[in-house]
Amino acid sequence: MKKRYSLSVMLSVMFVAMTLTFCATIVLSTNIFEKKVESVSAKRAMYDKISDIESVVRQHYYTDIDDEKVIESLSRGFLEGLGDSETEYLSVADVIEYQEIQSGKIIGIGIDFIKSRENNGYMLVYNVAPDSPADIQGIKAGNTISAIGGVSTVNMSYETAVEMLSGKSGDAVTLTYISEGKETEATLTHKSYDASTVIQKKLDNFGYIKISAFAQGTVSDLDYAINNLTGQDISVLIVDLRDNASKEFEIAAKCADLILKEGTSMYAVYKGGDRKVLYTSDKNMLNIPVVVITNGDTGYAAEMFAVMKRDSHGAKIVGTTTMGKGTLQNMYRLSDGSGIILTVATLSPMSSDSYNGVGIMPDYEKTLDSVSAEALYQMSTEEDPQVVRAMEVAGYLAGVSRSANGDSSSSEDTERSSEETVESSPRDNSDSESE
Repeated sequence: MKKRYSLSVMLSVMFVAMTLTFCATIVLSTNIFEKKVESVSAKRAMYDKISDIESVVRQHYYTDIDDEKVIESLSRGFLEGLGDSETEYLSVADVIEYQEIQSGKIIGIGIDFIKSRENNGYMLVYNVAPDSPADIQGIKAGNTISAIGGVSTVNMSYETAVEMLSGKSGDAVTLTYISEGKETEATLTHKSYDASTVIQKKLDNFGYIKISAFAQGTVSDLDYAINNLTGQDISVLIVDLRDNASKEFEIAAKCADLILKEGTSMYAVYKGGDRKVLYTSDKNMLNIPVVVITNGDTGYAAEMFAVMKRDSHGAKIVGTTTMGKGTLQNMYRLSDGSGIILTVATLSPMSSDSYNGVGIMPDYEKTLDSVSAEALYQMSTEEDPQVVRAMEVAGYLAGVSRSANGDSSSSEDTERSSEETVESSPRDNSDSESE
């Protein structure tokens, strides 16, 4: 006998089934919701806070409000709140300047200088960039800067002078300089100008390349320099990265690829701890030893370049410990034309430890005492104590040593002597030496 069920019973069963399904869905979604609700609540609290501040300010502030300035400041403040010194907000003008720098242009007045203990304590100009505002004005290497903005440089620190002479394209700065005993006051306007980032030279049997920055033209310029020097039968390549703090990581990786063997050259650790391949190198490589020179102002992409050379090519590093900027930044454009430079990962070398915050220690340390540091920019490359040390290490790597008169030899006796000189004192501190 078949049982008959009333319509109401069937509807009740269906309702219970639907209820159970809904409850199951709610239970499965709870974890996801709980993870998101904290973020949503935090965002709501942040927006409410800003809204409260705006309400009070608009009601009680004693004068007019520059809304554009407030938005710019709010944007900068948001990123400053991350506590990451490498993350920054870029205004529309900043983005344009950033792109010019990427293309290989320099923004400034075109002088490099040091604080001189001689010359009455003035700032001593040691380099003037061709076609820069300083060059057009007639300022030359060897001139001294006696005042900036009417303020004497006698008791001024180097850092203060750099800050006072810095600016964006279009900014003007007044300085007083002394040339051949004559004091001249001039107003220079910051502008963009082209600057070569690669200098090459043959030193004895070695190739020497100075990379001052990584920019759009650096890859082709470096490729040309390497081919030119290797065509002269050099035995070792010395790459000078001192004072290079460029942030163009991708360009630095392409430059490194000209030298490295095939394979992974750098990893990056992203949010959540994911370690992924960041850069690779092709099968074309340089088949001679490499020595890299660094100092305390070698940072960012230049540090990555140096550690790539050490891990993949076996390069030796000479000089002093680097800045320790081992994080990766990307630039993102915003809808209004402004942008942000945001730290997105920590660089993770192939075999070396992370150098973020600690720097890359050299294999052969060569520091400079205060006298040598000040005179460095007036020395020839061959007189530079850190370059000389790099050449000693290069001599060992090549199986040659430099004789007292600067010539090279390759006998077993000189090779053994060079090995003893280099390997016996890898931490060569010159503070107690007379250079």
